[in-house]
Amino acid sequence: MKTAILLKDETLWDRIRSFSLDASGADFPFSKKLAKEENWTLDFTKKAIEEYKKFVYLCCILPNGASPSETVDKVWHMHLIYTQNYWEEFCPNILKRKLHHHPSKGGMIEKEKHQNWFTDTLKNYQEVFQQKAPEEIWGERKERAKRKSGLKRAAAFSPILILLLLYSCTEETGMGMFVTAVILGIIFIVGVITSNIRDNEASEHHKKDNQNNDGGGCSGGSSCSGGGCGGCGGGCGGCGGCGG
Repeated sequence: MKTAILLKDETLWDRIRSFSLDASGADFPFSKKLAKEENWTLDFTKKAIEEYKKFVYLCCILPNGASPSETVDKVWHMHLIYTQNYWEEFCPNILKRKLHHHPSKGGMIEKEKHQNWFTDTLKNYQEVFQQKAPEEIWGERKERAKRKSGLKRAAAFSPILILLLLYSCTEETGMGMFVTAVILGIIFIVGVITSNIRDNEASEHHKKDNQNNDGGGCSGGSSCSGGGCGGCGGGCGGCGGCGG
């Protein structure tokens, strides 16, 4: 469902946009600490903070909230560490509501759910701000999906390449076919075993992240209702609607 333009709150956006995450007079302010922690340039850090503010705005105005990019989520995590700034200034005075960040259960279903959520966030971003989300800040998930797709295609063609190699190197056709069948069988078995091992490792990784992650980490997705929002996934989940 499309987000109605009436959901826009210019007063809220003006407050968020004008809010500085850098404490006045600080020798090592938020932006410099974030840049150092993430090995970002100050210019990129400034852009990331601007996009974080847009994400927070979307969280507050959209019924189903929004899902951050990995870069935006890193800004959110850092802001949460500044507890006084976040909980005593930003939330009550700027947002005028609570914006919590909690991990969800994780797993493939949640991963797909939040990938769809992220796609919806990009669409809502363009509708609300009348421009596409900048690739350098919001493009990580799409690039990761492309890389995975490329690897899968390469893996799919590898047995064919092996088959052609064996035919070209074997004089006796019958023996070549036999050896090919054996090799392909081994590749299939190894592929199944490797896939299962990776799935188990991923599952264990999600479990460990969930145990260690109650606002400062990231592990699978999130949800939110009423006055508080959930937060973050393996690419992160997000904020699921934060009513006033």
